[in-house]
Amino acid sequence: MPINRDTIFDQPPDLSGKRVAVLGLARSGLACARFLLGQGAQVVGADRKTEEELTDEVHELTSLGVQVVCEFEQADQLGEIDLIVTSPGLAWDHPALVEGWRRREVIGELELAYRFCRAPIIAIAGTNGKGTTTMMTGQMLEAAGIDNLIAGNIGLPLISQIDRSGEVEVVVAEVSSFQLETIRYFRPWIAVLLNITPDHLDRHRNFAEYVGVKKRLFQNQAGADYGILCVDDLMVVQLQPTVPGQLLTVSTELPDTAGRLEDGHLVIDVDPAGSEVICPVEQMPVAGRHNVSNALAAALAARLCGASIEQIREGLAGFVPVDHLLQEVVKVGEITFIDDSHATNPAAAVADLETVKGPVIVIAGGQAKGADFTEFGQVLARRARLVYLIGENRREIAAAIGDDAKVTQCGSLREAVQKGYSAAQAGDKIVLLPGCASFDMFENLTQRGEVFTQLAREIVADPSL
Repeated sequence: MPINRDTIFDQPPDLSGKRVAVLGLARSGLACARFLLGQGAQVVGADRKTEEELTDEVHELTSLGVQVVCEFEQADQLGEIDLIVTSPGLAWDHPALVEGWRRREVIGELELAYRFCRAPIIAIAGTNGKGTTTMMTGQMLEAAGIDNLIAGNIGLPLISQIDRSGEVEVVVAEVSSFQLETIRYFRPWIAVLLNITPDHLDRHRNFAEYVGVKKRLFQNQAGADYGILCVDDLMVVQLQPTVPGQLLTVSTELPDTAGRLEDGHLVIDVDPAGSEVICPVEQMPVAGRHNVSNALAAALAARLCGASIEQIREGLAGFVPVDHLLQEVVKVGEITFIDDSHATNPAAAVADLETVKGPVIVIAGGQAKGADFTEFGQVLARRARLVYLIGENRREIAAAIGDDAKVTQCGSLREAVQKGYSAAQAGDKIVLLPGCASFDMFENLTQRGEVFTQLAREIVADPSL
């Protein structure tokens, strides 16, 4: 079936000579500033950090002719502005944005990128698994010879690649709730929603608000567009009536869905092709029932783009998991170190832990983002032989575990790794499974995983540590 180009924004805005403020000067903010300069805009960059904290960013931007405002708090620090482009890291109710909305348009990086994107978008959202599903989809399209561009919350801002969008047939974008807060016209041709579990409750006032933000993924779709929903998740089930386009459902439990399991095989059913078998579950390149759902959702999206079932099968077989996702990084004798730094909330950690076989020693903890650790604590108590807790919310996790597991609280990741290794026995897996964000101790989840890996490698070099 043909890729629908009707979702492309009709008329990209003329920003030449416009005075545009970019709020937040991290990766996506810098990418927005560079793009806007290329469009002839006069750019003002602003960030809450001090000039000393932004030395590299200030140097780069000022050399390009951007006015930089450090220690930013209020909209009047920007002067007269025609448009505000805000970073996902800035909460929608920040005083500067509240004031800005009264006088001018406020959008985010995703909305800006959409208005200039020259290819239809497959947008993949969900609390967990969206990075894996994005990469799976891209791999399947690649196997089918369908030119595609992978970007978004996965690490490469879409705006930084938007000039390439005219060279591809489709864009595959991982989309976060923070990005969805500030959309206006954003319309994906295919919108995939995997799951909704409590997360980022330090940002959203309550779970209902978080669900409402996820629902915005579908708000601009029309009848010719597609919504792919994983209906094993009860919150996603409730959003089925809100999908204005053609609905395709995915389930590993229900029989009458477009993506499903039949007799231990992954099966998709997209008219007019009918039921098509991808592969047996045991041939999946990544373990876990949640990854079966991810693969089925990716396969439906790829099939809608014209990939054959053989090409989908080939793309899935060649899939390599993203870094820091249940990644075996080091083996010392019969002790294995596994980096799952991607498990940034309790639901992700619980799902991933269930896929790890054999005795486990878990290193968990970090910044909670308002999460409830009850289920995570129960699973740790049942599955982990030993638990080492780090970070800002380690005491809350310890309380959730209770007295059913041996728990040690540590002051650093280094201490946790060393104590875990000292207590390990042959056959143990030492798993970094935070269940939390990394920002209390690390720059991001990538740095956390890299530090864990380096500490494990130090043990390989000198097991007496």
